[in-house]
Amino acid sequence: MSSSTSWEEIKKLAADFQRVQLVESSYKLSERNCIEIINKLIGLDLINLYHSTDGKEFITQKHLEKEIYDEIFVHDGRINIVELQSLLNIDISYIEAKASEIIKDDPNLTLILGQIISKDYMNKISEEINELLKEKGSVSVAELTNIYSLPGDFLYQVIKPRVGEIIKGNFDGNIIFTHNYINHQKALLSGVLEASIRPIRFSQLIKENNLDQSMIFEIFDELIVAKQINGKLFGSRQVASAVFVPEFFTKAQDQYIQAFFKQNGYIDFSTLKKIGITEPDNYVKSLLATEDIQFLSSSCISNFFIEQLGQEIEEQLNKNGISETMQILPSNLSEKDVASLTATFCQKLKQNIDCVIMAETYLVSRNFIKDFQNKFQDQMESKSKEDLTKKNIVLAIKSETLIVGSLDGKPVISSKSSKSKSKSKSVQESDHVNIEIVFIDKNNLINQLKLLVNEDINDDLMDSLVEYFLKPLNSQYLDLLKSKVEKGLVTISETDQSADGKPAPKKLTIKEVQEKVKFFLIQGKIFDKALKLFSNQKVQDQLNKHLLKTSCSEITNEMLKLIANEQMIQITDQNLNSDVVFI
Repeated sequence: MSSSTSWEEIKKLAADFQRVQLVESSYKLSERNCIEIINKLIGLDLINLYHSTDGKEFITQKHLEKEIYDEIFVHDGRINIVELQSLLNIDISYIEAKASEIIKDDPNLTLILGQIISKDYMNKISEEINELLKEKGSVSVAELTNIYSLPGDFLYQVIKPRVGEIIKGNFDGNIIFTHNYINHQKALLSGVLEASIRPIRFSQLIKENNLDQSMIFEIFDELIVAKQINGKLFGSRQVASAVFVPEFFTKAQDQYIQAFFKQNGYIDFSTLKKIGITEPDNYVKSLLATEDIQFLSSSCISNFFIEQLGQEIEEQLNKNGISETMQILPSNLSEKDVASLTATFCQKLKQNIDCVIMAETYLVSRNFIKDFQNKFQDQMESKSKEDLTKKNIVLAIKSETLIVGSLDGKPVISSKSSKSKSKSKSVQESDHVNIEIVFIDKNNLINQLKLLVNEDINDDLMDSLVEYFLKPLNSQYLDLLKSKVEKGLVTISETDQSADGKPAPKKLTIKEVQEKVKFFLIQGKIFDKALKLFSNQKVQDQLNKHLLKTSCSEITNEMLKLIANEQMIQITDQNLNSDVVFI
């Protein structure tokens, strides 16, 4: 066929097509009819179409797939399914179903967080990561997560197979870095640590030298193994708590502490903490393992030093009777440590000198205590003679109604009031009458202590001494009064007169009564034997009656006089009429 013939045929066909288009059809379908026909065909599963959300268009599955691929390409390999709905004007359920089919059949596509991502996009971001790595030297997965808004696990799957190909660097699972970056970090860390002469925190190192904290400990371990730096890491392997201590500093520190301990005999833990030692007790145990040391709560002290201080304290106790350990011990020791050492000194000194602890940091010798108590013996004796001449005091002691002085100056009843009542008027008047019997009060005791010590006494020590002496001295004095009353060593003053104005009778002693009773008892026994010699029974009965009225009555009278005298009851011989008593 010639070319001219072909062209003529084409022109003829074009004219026929134009003529057909101009001819009106005798049968036409409305848009509504077309839609109904298509829906019928879809319902009969003869065709498979998707309709648009506005209902004006129908799209085949193949065309929808093509449209999705086109949009993925246009958006550089990453597009959100929700965004596809607005672009394609198709219901999102159709798009999700078709996207799942595409991703299932195409290994180059994946669905992450509702986004379709292609392999080309993964290669693209790998190239971007490589450029970022060249610029910064290291990039973390966390940083990339913020940049690309993708999960870390997915980025790990993207980065791992592309390291060494697209991404030129090393990957440890969290960070991508170049060899030059590692060498730079190693050189920087080595230089700073080699030049340091004092402890330095890793947090400070990172902040001041822009070091990578994710690999600083790994680089540090390599430098230690290679012996490029000399020192130790203290604290945990956490940036916030890790501290590097140079070997030079450690040696100088050890020498200083050893010299200080040798010269002073103790070490305060707070001083060690100030120079960077976080566990001072373990440090001292390791450094001074051969020394004889006593460890306290906030310090440690040489036992040799303790022996020296003990000798000084012993001298003070022998000289003054009181020693303040706080003045002898180092001033920077805590109060708790001073109290602990005071107890140690007290225990060690028991072999040579007996002492007690007062106010936690004072030692007081027993000799001082004894001398101070003996000082009051004469005063007690003199005061007791004076008090036992007073009827009310004697009665108060006998009725056991006693009130003694106390540390706070308030009276305290030391024993219960007697409930027994005497028929005597004088005893009734004395019932429930509280008599305060105080040998020495607090103020007087403080003055006596100040005179004895001849120096200013610390308030805490003074309170302890007062508490130690005040109640025992008063109790001792009361015991003395009771003892004298029991022994009958009571002399009522002649100024204490009876109701009729006559002087009170002389106080009877138990010894005097015992002698008289013994005399009348012997006399009665002799008379009794003599009575039995009479044969006349009537005479015996009369003499027996006479014996009861004389010797036996005298024994009874003496005992009644003693009891009356003890109870301060006025009694005369006329009151003891034998006829009244025995008839």
